[in-house]
Amino acid sequence: MNETRRSGIDRRQQNSTQNNEQRKNTEQRNSLKDPDVAIQRFKNIPMFKGLTTDQLKKLLHISSIKKFKEQEHIYRIGEESNGMFILLKGKISIMFNNGLELLSITPTGTVGEMGLFTGEKRSASVLTVTECIALFLYKEELFALFNNDSNLANKVLLNVINDLSKKMRKDNTQLEELLYRVRALDSL
Repeated sequence: MNETRRSGIDRRQQNSTQNNEQRKNTEQRNSLKDPDVAIQRFKNIPMFKGLTTDQLKKLLHISSIKKFKEQEHIYRIGEESNGMFILLKGKISIMFNNGLELLSITPTGTVGEMGLFTGEKRSASVLTVTECIALFLYKEELFALFNNDSNLANKVLLNVINDLSKKMRKDNTQLEELLYRVRALDSL
């Protein structure tokens, strides 16, 4: 009788799960290497809404994929803003100095766009909650692309403004709720 049978563990199921994970990881890597598949993925990213296939290819050309481990710091408050990223896989937390979570970001969410466009240092720390894969855009390369394609720049900037506006509306709602609670406590 072999070890697999004696242990009572069905290794076929375990191997099948591992093979599925390996296949998903390989598909993820291959989809980013295959420009056509990557372009299809880019179309689902709000920041790239309305861009032509040629414009998406230009962005793909200046992008790099970065992988992060669970509980890894991506940015820290006060660091220089030399780029931004779009989360493709995983979950990250945006943290205050005191370690409290401001918000969490899921796939297709953007991080670092404020510092990228304003030139200011990082205003929050970014920590991975799970293993993550992100699409990174360096400031110099992105701005050079904007200078060469003003239509692409206008579309991307409008999408970023729209995204930041949504974040501000959400923050305003949370702030209003907190002020209501504070005033309620003050009246006690």
